[in-house]
Amino acid sequence: MDIFEAYLSSPDESIPTFSTFFQSAQDLKESLGTKGYLLDHYLSLCFRLITQIDFVSLQDEVSEAMAAIMQSISDAEAEQAFSCQEIHTRQMLWLLSHADALLEQAFQDFIQKKTLSSETSVDIIDLRQTEEKIKVLIGQEKMESFQRMFLHRFLFSSVAQLFLQGMTTEFIRRFLTTDIETGSEVFRIHLKNFGHAKNG
Repeated sequence: MDIFEAYLSSPDESIPTFSTFFQSAQDLKESLGTKGYLLDHYLSLCFRLITQIDFVSLQDEVSEAMAAIMQSISDAEAEQAFSCQEIHTRQMLWLLSHADALLEQAFQDFIQKKTLSSETSVDIIDLRQTEEKIKVLIGQEKMESFQRMFLHRFLFSSVAQLFLQGMTTEFIRRFLTTDIETGSEVFRIHLKNFGHAKNG
């Protein structure tokens, strides 16, 4: 696998064109007959939900979550766990050794916050009820096929995925910090300690 190629890659599946999507929407609307207005309403709600993705505020949320994690690191706890002379290195090693739990908690907090904020800007109950009404009229299989096309055309990454990528990037930045005492990056020190702990 070529990591750089993966870094620049486009989605695995082919992306429907706008015109293909809207033709499909028109066909679906026609199959709904006099209830075609339900699809218009549904698409309006879906589009409004997606426009809630704000990359600047999402980066702010990532920064705030990372700042909260950094503030939660106890110098005393890090000092007991790691014998490095530099306080910053001990903190980064503590962060690295607890990264999974810290990321999971930040992610759960983010999902809870996003669920509440999305409900204030888009009526999620209305969205789900409209979706159910359309499913009853055209069938679940046809609706799910249309939804897949919608997602492939308009939502390349979920907000949760974008948050996780942002947080992961913030963790990596800290893993790359250099210890003044040894001149090594923190992740290298962690790997060395991890190897000793595993063999010891």
